[in-house]
Amino acid sequence: MRSTMFVALGGVGGATVRWSVGELVGHDAASFPWATFIVNIVGCALIGLAGRRLDHRTDAWYVIVTGFLGGLTTFSAFAVETQELIAGGHGVTAMLYVAASVLVGVTAVELVRGRGEAA
Repeated sequence: MRSTMFVALGGVGGATVRWSVGELVGHDAASFPWATFIVNIVGCALIGLAGRRLDHRTDAWYVIVTGFLGGLTTFSAFAVETQELIAGGHGVTAMLYVAASVLVGVTAVELVRGRGEAA
C-alpha cells in the first residue's frame, strides 16, 4: 500500500507536467508533435539518470520513476499522434517522429546512464 501511494503521488506530478507542456507548446494535428516528443525525451534522460542513482525497490524509485516519469512520458499519445499524422496524409512527418523519438530517446538514456551500467 505504501508503494502505491508513492506511485500515485509521483504520477499526479508527472501527468500535470505533461499536460502543462502540451498547453505551453500546443498541438496541430498536421505538424510534428513537439510536446509529446519533448516530455518523452526528457523522461528518457531522467530515467537514465535515475537508473544510475536509485535502487529499484525504494520509495524514491516509486515516486520518481514509476510515478512521476511514468506520468510524464506517454507511449499512448505517441501512438495516437503517429496514427493521426499518417491518417492526415503526413506519412513522412510520422516516420520522422517515430525514428527521432526512438533514436533520440535511446541516446538520451545512453548519454545519461552510460554504457554497460546496470540499474
